[in-house]
Amino acid sequence: MMDFYREDILDHARNPRNLGKLPNPTLEAHVPNPLCGDVVDLTLVLEGNPPKVIRVGFEADACAISVAAASILTEKIKGKTKKELEKLTEKEVLSWFGGSLTPSRVECALLPLKALREALGE
Repeated sequence: MMDFYREDILDHARNPRNLGKLPNPTLEAHVPNPLCGDVVDLTLVLEGNPPKVIRVGFEADACAISVAAASILTEKIKGKTKKELEKLTEKEVLSWFGGSLTPSRVECALLPLKALREALGE
């Protein structure tokens, strides 16, 4: 099996964390991948000064790579400020998959990051 199917990735795909849309989110986004038809919906609740992510949820009609990436992303952004969220890079997201994704799978892995960026208004 390829690196991106490591057991932790498969676990996130099979048992996604933070699954479900949040009611009354502070930020939200709906992002489709036009190449394959995957869709990720991301909802965040920020509170505090500076505002930090206190709750995050997602729904995905997507492949295992997109679901795993969304699950990992939602775990990693909890407690982060908006400025910290804006610093999350594509390289960091792809590193979660061991760097061995095919070009079409790269787009799948980056779909949740695109949803986060849209939610942030980038």
